[in-house]
Amino acid sequence: MNGPSKNWLSARRAVLARAERKVFDPLSPLFTIYAVVCVYYVIGALRFQFFDQTATFTWIETVQILTVAAAGLLVPVLTGSVMMLHFTSRRLQTLTEE
Repeated sequence: MNGPSKNWLSARRAVLARAERKVFDPLSPLFTIYAVVCVYYVIGALRFQFFDQTATFTWIETVQILTVAAAGLLVPVLTGSVMMLHFTSRRLQTLTEE
């Protein structure tokens, strides 16, 4: 059985490289967004856990609580997205290197 032709291999590499440029490069800031959200959530949770809270909340503390809660809701959603992006990117890279 003959192997794939050189034209087919070069076309395959070109298609995989274009797919990487079109799909994964625009989504690469998702890793940075995920890291920022995780750090913000951890710092906010530690702040509200360990620092003394008064009986009354100011508007600033209320906004901080709401944003930390929103970050807490985003962490699982972004975790799935980032993991899927990472695994598919790695798979595409291995296919490109073949």
